[in-house]
Amino acid sequence: MPVTYPSFLILKTAVLILGVSTLAFALAIYLLMEIHYRRQLSRQVRRVMLESQLLTIPAQGVSEVFRSTSNQQDRKIILGILVDQAAWGDVQWQNAVRQMVAGTGILDRWLADLRGGSVVRRVRAATYLGSIRDPSVTGALVGAAEDHSRLVLLAVAISLGRLREPRGVEGLIRIARHLSRSVPDLTLAAALAACAETQPALLVELLHARESRLRIIASWALSEIADRSVLQPLLEITEDPDPEVRAKSARALARLHEPESVEALSCLARDPVWFVRIRALDALGQLGEVAGETAALRGLEDSSREVRARAAFALRKIRGMKGEVAAQVLANASRRGFNSLLSEWDRNGFLWELVKGLSIGNPERYYESVKTVRMLIEAEMIHALANFILVFPDLKVRLRLVRLFGESESAGVIAEVNAIARSPACHRLVARKIAREFPATP
Repeated sequence: MPVTYPSFLILKTAVLILGVSTLAFALAIYLLMEIHYRRQLSRQVRRVMLESQLLTIPAQGVSEVFRSTSNQQDRKIILGILVDQAAWGDVQWQNAVRQMVAGTGILDRWLADLRGGSVVRRVRAATYLGSIRDPSVTGALVGAAEDHSRLVLLAVAISLGRLREPRGVEGLIRIARHLSRSVPDLTLAAALAACAETQPALLVELLHARESRLRIIASWALSEIADRSVLQPLLEITEDPDPEVRAKSARALARLHEPESVEALSCLARDPVWFVRIRALDALGQLGEVAGETAALRGLEDSSREVRARAAFALRKIRGMKGEVAAQVLANASRRGFNSLLSEWDRNGFLWELVKGLSIGNPERYYESVKTVRMLIEAEMIHALANFILVFPDLKVRLRLVRLFGESESAGVIAEVNAIARSPACHRLVARKIAREFPATP
């Protein structure tokens, strides 16, 4: 008869109890999640129903609807709907909601919660107040910028940005200087840009901050709202020791069509940091000023492919896509720079329009296209052009293109065109034309 030891029985019992407990715990969690899900679903359905009713009544009647609702859960849902409408709706809705929350005492409760409630209440109050345009609200949110909770500071920053009041810049600067860095820099920059949209000079203080992060945030915001009032401070930070500040100053200068902007951006286009050069050339392209052409041509010789691409973009914006520009670059720039230019132009439909010009509809455009195509063939830019022999809709244009290729004696051109003739997709008339133009080839 086998011997059963007491210690083994205890262990077996413990494992059994643990298994049953785990199963019961999992079942309880499932039931709780199911109840929570059903409540959330019921709340969302109720919100959709109430929202469909609210949006059919005039804005002036929202206060009466709120007062006539006795169910506390419905009142919370209605309040949330109205606050959302105030944030994104028209002025009538904003005024109606502001009068409602002020007349029912809700606004005072939110302000009180923001000053001394729990973290959850302070966050909720800060979030709701961002939809109420009232002088007392902006002042309260600026005061809450000293809060010690990261969640509250984030809600305050977002709400100040929504209100778009210049007074909000003061609170946002306090949050930006907060040691905890609780609010993402992108959020701060967006909120600052919204608040200082009509007065960009309010951000000049941050441009002179000792901490580079603050200067980056300020220049980031100014890149969206800069005007002539901040031209001189922007020119100064083009020499900032932090490359990110210099890069963002280039984005801001792209908004200012001034000779000083072009001159500063031309200097930044020679910056030792590659992404600063990219931003500067992009800004020169956005300005489209002729004075930026020299910097763009110089950028085509840059060691960075990305910089060369932006230089090609800038030159396209400044001079346009013309055969004479391509000829100038081909004659004076490296092959690498010329390839960057043609790649940028091709992405914007240059080659298609060039080949399209071989139709006889416009004689001036026809002769310009012939001249440019000959130049590109001579420069052995043949692969992209030769592909049009297969795909261009107009058969006559394809035949004219074959004739232009036939003027070349380059082995590369001959091989490329004959490969097209052997393609099953090649039209029979085009294949015959190729055979006539290159009789010496097999």
